[in-house]
Amino acid sequence: ALGMQLDLSNKLDAEVKRITDMGVTLRLNHKVTDLEATMRDEKFDAAFLAVGAHLAKRAYIPAGDASKILDALQLLRAVETGERPLLGRRVLVYGGGNTAMDVARSAKRLGAEEAIVVYRRTREKMPAHDFEVQEAMDEGVMFKWLSTIKAESEGSFTVEKMALDDKGKPQPTGEFETIAADSCVLALGQDVDLSFLSEVKGLSITDGVVEVGPDMMTGRRGVFAGGDMVPAERT
Repeated sequence: ALGMQLDLSNKLDAEVKRITDMGVTLRLNHKVTDLEATMRDEKFDAAFLAVGAHLAKRAYIPAGDASKILDALQLLRAVETGERPLLGRRVLVYGGGNTAMDVARSAKRLGAEEAIVVYRRTREKMPAHDFEVQEAMDEGVMFKWLSTIKAESEGSFTVEKMALDDKGKPQPTGEFETIAADSCVLALGQDVDLSFLSEVKGLSITDGVVEVGPDMMTGRRGVFAGGDMVPAERT
């Protein structure tokens, strides 16, 4: 694993060097809190925004022991730095995207005997890549479809069964079951932090993403955006 990390680090260094060799200036450890002021003070003619989606979405799950409910991104960051979070013998993973698959497979590698993905829709509706789902299954990850987690108490999680309506959307059924687990990891997707755009005039934000035209320019002339922070199929 260490050899793989070093190899990836070397490749990243090479990619960065290739870009800086072209004359691009890389400014690290510099947070932009007000884009409009930064562009004005530093006399930038244009800006391209690519901050991505890195704020974990939350779910309100009443919990008797809040320490049993973890955040997927924090968990994966910990694993990446070599930590071994204590998840326990049985782990629930709440979500249906590629991050949920990463967490479930990581939980197995961290020693969990059982990793169970709880997802509110069916496999056909999962945003995770099908090969990711299949690889998780091959590694022993279990799946509980059409289910939502409602609460935690004394090491048990209350799960409500869902049913698809005529439009294919999951609806609560009022039927509940209890699943014993040592921990639950929330992997419900990520939001974009757009606070640094609050003073930008003309820029339109809808449903947490920045509206852009065919040329990727926002409503503010000279400000462009791309990636997870604009309307598109997200990774």
